[in-house]
Amino acid sequence: MIKKLIVILVLFILVIAGLQLFGGRDFGQIGTAWDKYRYSDDLGGLTKDVIIIFSGDQVNTGGLDVAKTEERVMYRWTDERGVVHNSEHPPKTGDYEEIRIGELKIKTQKGMEKEEIDKALNGG
Repeated sequence: MIKKLIVILVLFILVIAGLQLFGGRDFGQIGTAWDKYRYSDDLGGLTKDVIIIFSGDQVNTGGLDVAKTEERVMYRWTDERGVVHNSEHPPKTGDYEEIRIGELKIKTQKGMEKEEIDKALNGG
């Protein structure tokens, strides 16, 4: 585990240094590469993405595994002022609700057709 963490840290430092030296590279790509690593735990994939970033190309976001995304957890809580917050990280204080992305049920409702709206507005 420590060896893996050191490799990741070294890769991160190399990416930052390379981006500074060669310029013109997209720092946002680092976040994309890191997200892909977080959800796949694929160190080889992270290494490939780092090489892609150095070459100036865009990291492919198609590697974000849908199954892993469904396992994600969001947290919802209300602060002392009554403001509702949503985050990927649990709050440090207070009660919060865990929302598992894969368990969300989305309900849709069919809208009314133009004729139905006219009929309802005209009382007929």
